[in-house]
Amino acid sequence: MNSSCLESPRGPNQAAVSTAIALLVCILIGGLKVSAANATAPVVTDGGWHAEVAVHLDRPGRAVSPELYGVFYEDINYAADGGLYAELVQNRSFEYYPLTDPRNPQAAEMKPLFSWQTIERGGMKVKADAAILEPLNPRNPTYAVLTLTGGSGEGGLANRGYENGIPVRAGATYDVSLYARRPRGAAAPLRVTLETPDGAVLAEAELRAPGEAWSRQDTVLTVARSDPKARLVVTTKSAGVVMLDMISLFPRATFKGRKNGLRQDLAQAIADLKPKTFRFPGGCIVHGRGLGNAYRWKDSVGDVAQRRPNFNRWGYHQSYGLGYFEYFQFCEDIGAAALPILPCGVSCGFEKPFQVAQGPELDAWIQDAIDLVEFANGPAESPWGRVRAAMGHPAPFGLKYVGLGNEEHDTTSFREVFPRFVEALRRHHPHIQIVGTSGLGPNVPLFDLMQQTGVEIGDEHYYQPPEWFITNRNRFDAAPRTGPKIFVGEYASRGNTQFNAVAEAVYLTGIERNSDQVVMTAYAPLLARYGFVQWPRANLIWFDQDQLVKTPNFHVQQLFSMNQGDRSVENAVTIGGRPGQSGGEKPVLAVSTMLVSKDGTLIMKIANPGAEPVQTRIAITGAVAAGKTAELLLLAAPKDATNDREQPERVRPVASTIAAGRIFDYTVPAMSVQVIRVGTGLAGARSSAE
Repeated sequence: MNSSCLESPRGPNQAAVSTAIALLVCILIGGLKVSAANATAPVVTDGGWHAEVAVHLDRPGRAVSPELYGVFYEDINYAADGGLYAELVQNRSFEYYPLTDPRNPQAAEMKPLFSWQTIERGGMKVKADAAILEPLNPRNPTYAVLTLTGGSGEGGLANRGYENGIPVRAGATYDVSLYARRPRGAAAPLRVTLETPDGAVLAEAELRAPGEAWSRQDTVLTVARSDPKARLVVTTKSAGVVMLDMISLFPRATFKGRKNGLRQDLAQAIADLKPKTFRFPGGCIVHGRGLGNAYRWKDSVGDVAQRRPNFNRWGYHQSYGLGYFEYFQFCEDIGAAALPILPCGVSCGFEKPFQVAQGPELDAWIQDAIDLVEFANGPAESPWGRVRAAMGHPAPFGLKYVGLGNEEHDTTSFREVFPRFVEALRRHHPHIQIVGTSGLGPNVPLFDLMQQTGVEIGDEHYYQPPEWFITNRNRFDAAPRTGPKIFVGEYASRGNTQFNAVAEAVYLTGIERNSDQVVMTAYAPLLARYGFVQWPRANLIWFDQDQLVKTPNFHVQQLFSMNQGDRSVENAVTIGGRPGQSGGEKPVLAVSTMLVSKDGTLIMKIANPGAEPVQTRIAITGAVAAGKTAELLLLAAPKDATNDREQPERVRPVASTIAAGRIFDYTVPAMSVQVIRVGTGLAGARSSAE
């Protein structure tokens, strides 16, 4: 349909005549079939802005990337330990030590016995120390040494979890495990309890008496009643010396029932986004604070008791209990393609002094990239495939992407080392698609390097004000269709208000229009724990020990992810009328249209970041039998509206049905995002551009 078919009427009487004539012309030119009722009805206006949206189903569109919407996970804001990773004991292996980081007020207090306290009852005295001379293993060597004195009673340690208390629920089952040895003193059993803050027992079990050598012990606790501030207590009634390490408390009810698994509600919220890709483990923690602090994936696999913990760039410790195996398994569980990000032997450009691996040291970093693909995809008889199989997954994970680098600065050193990683992966694993960093910021300073090295996808990141996302909604219209595809791997508009969410939706409509070139996206960061936040500007999901809050931004991501076609459809938007109460600036109405070829559903996404509603006429060209009604999902709220723990559903999508057809009127509310789904009778249409 020609845009001249949708010119704005000039007056009440002229409107009906003009509309009828215009539609008759469209019928003669484009073969549009309309009902008599819709053919003569003008856009009903109240003096404010109005728009006309022409949807051209008769014009072949571009193929839509099937992996367009994904998620990015980084251990920031206590997203892993104390968050997605379901372990309830903090500092379970006594490996904490003081850190210096202004973003985390607890950093300087972190010591080997952080989150633990001694328990003395009935005359038993306890002295607790940390030691490393006779470790369970050398990779996390610190353990607790309890010296107990006194003739009666019991003594031991208690852990308070992550918020001065561990939330437990009546009837729930918890798995407890620990390693213990008793080098001195009479043999005596260990007693494990879950207790209220005042010492009332909620669940208890007895473990066998530890011997002189380290041994693992396991038990199960079923809680009698709920308590949000419980603590895990390990005691003994015999004087002497007891050593403890790797003390763990896990809810039996993890996501998909996985051992060493994920917190159910958080994992389910991520799964509910229906992500097609999952980028992990970062982010800035990948290259850390210097090469010695970088995330090396080999430290995060194998027996959790033998993984090497690390501190991260955000000022707290990581147990690596949530490691590469668990990430791959989670991707498999939610149907997302794994996208691991590997450091490239250069340190973070934001931390001084800048470090670069050289010679054999750099070769080891390159070998890490080669070995990761073998860990994920190699046969169970291969060296790293054998590690995967021993962890419970003999079959390959089917990894197809490897990400190299994250926001590295444009330096001569990085430009020298990056091609070596690409060449090595090409030689050893030619089937792997490489996602390379394009650098930080909208100017993508390293995109030319991605072009020169021939990587399949360039990963660009930016955190900008919401107005930037609105202004740059057409950013990718002129993107070249040669060279690397584009992954918008980290972006957010610096806030969790309705305005932020709508601005991001505006930007996403431009991405959808160009999703043959922008093949993947991911909002960042994903998770933030209340009270433990290093990145407060914007996070997709906020949570505490027993509650999560989905932001308006979350709902936009979910609306776009769950309402995706396989072929874009051309549309044209014409805005007319005169200003209402908010002033004279013409509003932005961002529209994306897609077709689901399998069943012929037309999906329209419309974002209005303005302060006034826009009365809109939608005309569909090329439909065989447009539905008389359409499904509507509407996210509308005041500009500054947010969700929080008190009102977690203040802003949420509302579903309804509206009248539709080949031509229909719909008023787009102010500050809103909507998805309209209507049938077209085009089931079986081609799913790619001609």
